[in-house]
Amino acid sequence: MTSFTPHFVRIYLLIILLATVACTDQDKDSLQQVEDTLTTAQDMIPLMLRGINLGNTLEPDNEGGWNNGPALEYYFDDYKSVGFTCVRVPVRWGPHTLDYPPYTVDPAWMARVDEVISWGLDRDLYIILNAHHEDWLKVNYSDTNVARFESIWTQIAERFQGKSDKLLFEMINEPHGLTASEVDDLNARILPIIRINNPTRIVIYSGHEWSSLEQMMSAAILDDDYLMAYWHSYDPWSFAGEGQGTWGTPEDISSLVAMFKQAGDWSVANNIPAMISEFGAVQECDYNSRMRHYATYVEEALRNNIPFQVWDDGGWFRIYEREDRTWPEVKDILIHAHPDGPTDVSLRSGSGKLKVSWRNRTTENDRIFVQRRVGDASFEEIAELGGIADEYEDINLSTGVLYTYRVLARIDSTTTHYSYPIRGSVE
Repeated sequence: MTSFTPHFVRIYLLIILLATVACTDQDKDSLQQVEDTLTTAQDMIPLMLRGINLGNTLEPDNEGGWNNGPALEYYFDDYKSVGFTCVRVPVRWGPHTLDYPPYTVDPAWMARVDEVISWGLDRDLYIILNAHHEDWLKVNYSDTNVARFESIWTQIAERFQGKSDKLLFEMINEPHGLTASEVDDLNARILPIIRINNPTRIVIYSGHEWSSLEQMMSAAILDDDYLMAYWHSYDPWSFAGEGQGTWGTPEDISSLVAMFKQAGDWSVANNIPAMISEFGAVQECDYNSRMRHYATYVEEALRNNIPFQVWDDGGWFRIYEREDRTWPEVKDILIHAHPDGPTDVSLRSGSGKLKVSWRNRTTENDRIFVQRRVGDASFEEIAELGGIADEYEDINLSTGVLYTYRVLARIDSTTTHYSYPIRGSVE
């Protein structure tokens, strides 16, 4: 299905360039541009592992029409400064496109999308640009609507053909309403349109309905060397989407472990990187359950070499406080959680004290740091322990106060793995 010849050719070209290009600033810039074109989908995986969505922003009929204002450039400064390497930018095209031939996209809208994705590319972030909430197509897969969608992608492909290879195209988001065969047909139509102007740009596809893992794996695989596949998961929906009950039993965790292993195995078998481009849990969820839910998704994605983009809609699934430019502790899970980090964090309450316990998953820890937050204050370090420590007792605490703890395991001077935080109060 996939030929490796193009990759070897690219490596050969890179070697020649390294041997012949002089080291002036201008030549370095030229070399960087060529190196950008030599990246395969597999090469990109470690470079774009930890990502976030700019959700509920460019999807309304008019930007700013939902719960967020228009996108601002400083968002991308903040994404990069905290450690994200990839931003998925959902875009709705239908309201900005003529509904009769030649189905022209409003030039002002095209320029606005260009501006937003350029903010990310200028900061050396990987950017995913898609077609999101195109309900007009999903409810009526007619020849006319297909032609309109093909025209939209023709215009996108032409407009952005000169952009860095760090811009990825996702053909359609969650095509709920289309059958499996219709989505296979749509993918087969759109990919050749993109390839006319973007022969080696990474294109992302998935299956029908809500783009579950099963639907991704059952979608027809196109004969192309530059593909990625995506799926979405808010499992279990009763917890993650509706905030009901708690989460974190051995059965809960084993279910997620199995899902990611299945995705990783499929990716290896088909030589197509798989990504999870939406997941999350609403803020109404039980706090301790929500923190472990995020951590398990991140850890299992990394364990299986799967890039992720957490869903951030500025609302119920909010991650980033856009106006205040602040980040709740979920950000530290997304950036610092690791399959080798401390886990199974628990609290045991006594008279005026709380005992924090955890399980270490590696013998490589150099030091352990325990951090505590009192109420809504910031986390502060309260203990530095040896690398094999697995508990700490915090004493002289007050009743009626919420205490939140997390454990940081330092591997070396540049690497620290965070546990998920856990919250409790004394008896």
